[in-house]
Amino acid sequence: DTMKKQTKIILTILCVVFLGVFVFSGYKLYSIIHEYKVAEKMYNGLSGQFVTQSDKDKTNSSGQQKDDESDEPREVSPITVDFDALMSQSKDVVGWLYCADTVINYPVVQAEDNFYYLNRFIDGTYNGSGSLFLDCTCYGDFSGKNTVLYGHHMNDGSMLASICNYRKQEYYDAHPVLYLNTPTQNYRVEVFSGFITAADSAAYTMEFTSDSEYAEYIEKMKGFSDFASDVTIGPEDRMLTLSTCTYEYDNARYVVMGKLIPID
Repeated sequence: DTMKKQTKIILTILCVVFLGVFVFSGYKLYSIIHEYKVAEKMYNGLSGQFVTQSDKDKTNSSGQQKDDESDEPREVSPITVDFDALMSQSKDVVGWLYCADTVINYPVVQAEDNFYYLNRFIDGTYNGSGSLFLDCTCYGDFSGKNTVLYGHHMNDGSMLASICNYRKQEYYDAHPVLYLNTPTQNYRVEVFSGFITAADSAAYTMEFTSDSEYAEYIEKMKGFSDFASDVTIGPEDRMLTLSTCTYEYDNARYVVMGKLIPID
């Protein structure tokens, strides 16, 4: 009888423990899913409120737009961003990143450190999805040779998770260009390299002592690429590096690099 009572007590304790684990796991799963939904609603709201698509009737298939007073086509960003209104939401907003036919359609911010926006929306609200943000040491007007932009690799495919798809040539072929709008200038971002690298690798070099050092850096980065690209970029050009986590090894990152081309 004593043995049976002890066995019964042990089984009861185990049942309580397993139930607790089950309830806790369920709660954590619910919390994660809820955060994803909150983030999706937030960013859909921001894009719906502050972003409009360019007039497709005036824009040709190559992203160029005809001037009303001339037949000469001029390239324009496929989106227009109301930065005056957007910056009333956050003084840290420096741009908006967009990639057609992907989830990338997000504001870009910059703080005084690289931690604040890891788990915050642009208005400071806490959320695990965080925001897309520039490295705090970069120029906020994208005037540096290499501007680095960070974003989470979320399990639901949001934020910068999709840039890991550049590991495949066919994905690059379908998405060779992103667009970066800023309060003072819009850019076409011509992607020229994408690869896995360590969090502290030379890929994150932002300052260069000479044009030759920068040119050498560019050639090295192109050599690492998972896909082939015919984009030409030289010492006179600026570039944007997108960075997100990947999980091939500890502290691995996937970076995608693009040439910044000023457009309307």
